[in-house]
Amino acid sequence: MFKLISFIITLIILQGCQTQNITPKINNNNIPKWLLNPYIDGDSIAAIGCSQIHFNGIAAQKDLAISRAIDRIAAQNKVIIENVTYRETYLEGNTKNSNLKSSSLHTVDNVKISTKIKEIYTKPDGEICAWVVQK
Repeated sequence: MFKLISFIITLIILQGCQTQNITPKINNNNIPKWLLNPYIDGDSIAAIGCSQIHFNGIAAQKDLAISRAIDRIAAQNKVIIENVTYRETYLEGNTKNSNLKSSSLHTVDNVKISTKIKEIYTKPDGEICAWVVQK
């Protein structure tokens, strides 16, 4: 009887530890095709950059998404990119303030990169994605 109870308890514990293969359901009818494949128009160099909700608003969020896509295009052109972002938080009186500083270093050997924003999409969760291609 003790072995049977031990076996049942072991099965219950192992059932709880079992990993489940949960894949997110993507409704392909609601998202643009380029979000899954930025090369659908036959562009040789294309990229997607995304940004979560930004504390400086939608314009800053779009700029960040575009900047990330352009960085990916530059990387495809063998351009070395180093981006650094600093955030300072400080108290001024009774108010908490924040300051964001960003710098970017691009090392290029006579490479000019001209890009075009093809489309911008806002996901249901508020994340913005930009589809950018090299001209």
